[in-house]
Amino acid sequence: NNLMADVSHELRTPLTVLEGNLRAALDNVVELDEEQVANLYQQTHHLIHLVNELRELTLAEAAQLPLDIQPVDLIQLLQETVAIFGPLAEEHNVEFKTQLPKQLPLVDVDRVRMRQVWHNLLANALRHTPQGGAITVTANIYRGMVQVSIADSGDGIAPEHLDHVFERFYRTDPSRSRETGGSGLGLAIVKAIVEAHGGTIMAKSAGAGQGSAFIITLPVTSYRDHP
Repeated sequence: NNLMADVSHELRTPLTVLEGNLRAALDNVVELDEEQVANLYQQTHHLIHLVNELRELTLAEAAQLPLDIQPVDLIQLLQETVAIFGPLAEEHNVEFKTQLPKQLPLVDVDRVRMRQVWHNLLANALRHTPQGGAITVTANIYRGMVQVSIADSGDGIAPEHLDHVFERFYRTDPSRSRETGGSGLGLAIVKAIVEAHGGTIMAKSAGAGQGSAFIITLPVTSYRDHP
């Protein structure tokens, strides 16, 4: 099926690199130096990460991903995640902006999984935003639901790609390598996790080079006051 074909395609390149280098070392054709060993380690790390993400995505899409649902303050969770990315954004000369209300209704979500959603979206935005660009995180109430937007001033998404960005292994720029372009599963995992919480996610962009925004909407199960 398509999944197996996609997985085979993604695994083939790092496995071929590993096999070729190790075979050359075993045959005494080359003696691996520290840099080459580090590269092989990076390839194994990529494979482990890919396998873990595949397992996670499969569970989420089958509605079998364990969720520890509890009332969560999304504002606090967003602020914590943005703070983690702050130093990395500064290193890349990318400005982080937040437009968050003082409080929102609590939502029933898995805190760890929702942090993973913000992490994946912020990492994706940072990956596609050039130096001097900006990433803006906003949150509000929209039609009785909590809506969060993570927008960037980066690469943008061409119209023909918008409907496909949440597909497994889909890359809008084929020239991006697996190392620089991510695993190709991050947005698919985000979508599966959001939908497992009864929410929705959509991508918006005016086109290539015009930046993009990922908008998540989550149901408010009850309007509880903050503790």
